[in-house]
Amino acid sequence: MEGKSLAIKGHLWVLLAILTASSAYADEDLWFSEIALGAVATTGNTDERNLKLRIEAKRDNSLTRFAQKFYFDMLNNSKDKVKTAQKFYGFYELDYKLLDNSAIYGRISYEDDRFSGFDYQADLTMGYKRQLFQSEKMVLSGNLGVGVRVSQLEVGDREDELIVRIAGDYSWQFSPNAVFEQVLSTELGSDSTITRSETSLSSSIIGNLAMKLALNVKHQSEVPLDNEKTDTETSVTLVYKF
Repeated sequence: MEGKSLAIKGHLWVLLAILTASSAYADEDLWFSEIALGAVATTGNTDERNLKLRIEAKRDNSLTRFAQKFYFDMLNNSKDKVKTAQKFYGFYELDYKLLDNSAIYGRISYEDDRFSGFDYQADLTMGYKRQLFQSEKMVLSGNLGVGVRVSQLEVGDREDELIVRIAGDYSWQFSPNAVFEQVLSTELGSDSTITRSETSLSSSIIGNLAMKLALNVKHQSEVPLDNEKTDTETSVTLVYKF
């Protein structure tokens, strides 16, 4: 199993490198980016600091067959000078567009959660995605991929496993100034399954500035001893799009 895992990992890295190199020849890159920030600070009987930062950037245009997406999400909480949460999660995805609203993709992600029992978790996948439905106000897409996941325990050895990744993305522009989004993914591993859900509602305030309410849920079927299987995070952030 270890040799098979290393072989698959090597092929995935090669594919991602080829796709990244090919995208360098794309002309007229059009980047669409947004930064979300939420911060809370209290003093007095309770000294508490909360910081939420999310950065998302996309490049996609009709002149090339390539599309890219970069995502970074960070949360840092402390109470009475004691750290209660510190984590970040990010991924990079590169698509090669086919006909009929479909594409093949390579994706790499990394997560560092200091209170999860893991030093880090990373995965590399490749697969196929397709736009399943589109109307004037709604878009639904899904993807299916295979890859490997590496989990480094804080205490213990590193765990490598094969995974199958299934994901869907739904967006509904139900008013000129408001958007509902649901992103759901499941990574079925030979040792553990990780499911992520992000439900959000964003509304424009003025110009490129918006407010976003989001609920993030992560569930992992197998976790280190004395750690919870499900993490939830509710956030209210200001979003600037450019």
